[in-house]
Amino acid sequence: MHRETFIEKLTEIQQNVEQLLTQLQSSEHDKFAAHLYRSRREYRSACDRSGKSGKQIERCVISTFQVAGSMGFKGDFRQWQELLRVGD
Repeated sequence: MHRETFIEKLTEIQQNVEQLLTQLQSSEHDKFAAHLYRSRREYRSACDRSGKSGKQIERCVISTFQVAGSMGFKGDFRQWQELLRVGD
């Protein structure tokens, strides 16, 4: 009896994992939002570590802007930089 309960619980967990995997796969279409999130984190980190010249920040903005452009971002460089700064 204990073994049957364990198997039922294991089957339930497997179904939950499959549902979560399906949800993750369906949300992959919004890769731009994920890129923006990662870029903002990278930008904040670059701001914290950069020296006086700001070259590290500029490299961060340029590289993430290029990726965003390839993903369909229609704005210019300065608009992208403002998106990265939102909330700072």
